[in-house]
Amino acid sequence: MTPRQPCPPSHRRGLAAAAALATVFAVTGCQTTPPTPEPPRGRSLPSMPPTPALVVERQWLQSWFDGTPVVITQKGSGPVAVEVPLAFSFDAGKRSVKPPLAAVLDKLAESLRRQPQMTLALAAPGDAGGDTALAAQRAAAVRSYLLGRGAGSAQLGAPQVAGARAVQLRLELR
Repeated sequence: MTPRQPCPPSHRRGLAAAAALATVFAVTGCQTTPPTPEPPRGRSLPSMPPTPALVVERQWLQSWFDGTPVVITQKGSGPVAVEVPLAFSFDAGKRSVKPPLAAVLDKLAESLRRQPQMTLALAAPGDAGGDTALAAQRAAAVRSYLLGRGAGSAQLGAPQVAGARAVQLRLELR
């Protein structure tokens, strides 16, 4: 094996200059941004249509209640239907809102506060015997709960009796 020969001074200066140039190019290359292409004359870039407010609210509500018994549906960009099974809404013979229904109502009240152009129709069921007086009291309790959470009274429909075994809520635009 032969011992390494030291670089002559002229080579060392050349290597140092090359390293300095490489550093300058690397740094300035990182600092520059490529120019954005201009659209062809007479044409504009296509824009995405805005997402309808009800679609946004449905997606937001679904993110909260995915994997729960709460059913949230929507056809196209129409009203958003929310159903909370009776077992999670009220105790038998009672009209007090249970915590699972309260969680849903809290989010709906938040939607109504954020979107003042929205309204909410609401209906509650009676017990197995079809007690309409109890159903009307439950629907009134749902409405009262929403008012207590900051929903505007003009945004809430009159309490209705639900035919299904679930609290039925429907968000729509005015």
